[in-house]
Amino acid sequence: MTVHALDREFGPPHDAYPESADGEPIMEASPLIRALPGYAAITPAAWKGTHPEEQRWLASGRVPSGDLTIMSGNGGSGKTEIVTQLLVYVAAGLSDWLGCTIETGPALFLSCEEPEHNIRDRVERISKHRCIDPYRLPDLHLLFPDLESTWLVHAGKDGRLSRAPLLSWLEAWIVEHKPRLVVIDNVAAVFDGDAIARRQVRAFLAMLRKVAREHDTAIVLLDHPSVRGMADGSGTANSVDWRNSVRSMLHLSDPEKDDPDARTLTVTKSNYGRTGEKVTLRWAGLTFTTAMAGETSSYRAAADREIEELFLQLLDKRNAQGRPVHAKNAKGSAPTEFADDPDARGIKVNAFRNAMERLLSADIIYVVETGSASRRRTHLERRA
Repeated sequence: MTVHALDREFGPPHDAYPESADGEPIMEASPLIRALPGYAAITPAAWKGTHPEEQRWLASGRVPSGDLTIMSGNGGSGKTEIVTQLLVYVAAGLSDWLGCTIETGPALFLSCEEPEHNIRDRVERISKHRCIDPYRLPDLHLLFPDLESTWLVHAGKDGRLSRAPLLSWLEAWIVEHKPRLVVIDNVAAVFDGDAIARRQVRAFLAMLRKVAREHDTAIVLLDHPSVRGMADGSGTANSVDWRNSVRSMLHLSDPEKDDPDARTLTVTKSNYGRTGEKVTLRWAGLTFTTAMAGETSSYRAAADREIEELFLQLLDKRNAQGRPVHAKNAKGSAPTEFADDPDARGIKVNAFRNAMERLLSADIIYVVETGSASRRRTHLERRA
């Protein structure tokens, strides 16, 4: 009896098993089952005397080594910017990235969407931000395939996936250069299959995870979330299997409505660490940083000045009406009264309170005391 090639994938045919007297196959008695390669059950005894393998991180708590991470974000949110940061910092031997420690070594950016001049601009700005010579980064590798040749896999008419030449090239490159990090931009450009077909999605992600595991490299795959993905918290487009088939996911928010320089990077899934970490990012002129100071943003500084000017206008108005306000957290406080004023332009109490503190610190306004010693009162006035 021979085992056909098909048997190696799906097991032996029905008639390969011995039959009982009533003609039913006796599957458990077949020696072919025991002979099939690739399966070997173990017991916990196999672990005795060995140390469990510790989880390593390319970026601590965010991007595991030897596995696949999906980073999602809407177009224009800045995900390519921050992932280019990670590539540059890994290749340059720096030890940190947006508030976490990182491994260093060779890195590859497979850019199947952004043209070379856009990535060059990012690399040069990011390098300038960290005082790095962008032309002396031998460990930073970039590939910009032709837009008609960006597929990593193709789906056949039967739904099965097959490797495209680019995936074979990628794995061969990884074998030769042993990178610590590979970034692929993005799902829509490299997956030539049905994004809602469960088996295709899982098979594609399993291919990438196998490459990452076998060659001990971290792979980050960029993705655009759908409206549904944002609503249900999955952060993915189409099938939830994009989320379920990976062990780690990051999401970069859109610019904040009141502050377009601000973003939030969130760990939305982490099977190896803590989920839910949120990092507030701010555009610092050359690239994003974790700095929180408002003055690092020209937009934020201009917005603060507008609120301060409105505060002074409302203060003048109230004093001219003989309706003074004070700086205490009590009835008649300037922030509370101004937020309720018809001319407040929608500015909230906290924004007015912060403006008041800045104006007091700058000695542009001051506290005036009036009344007798037994009935002392205070109010705010503008410095002449």
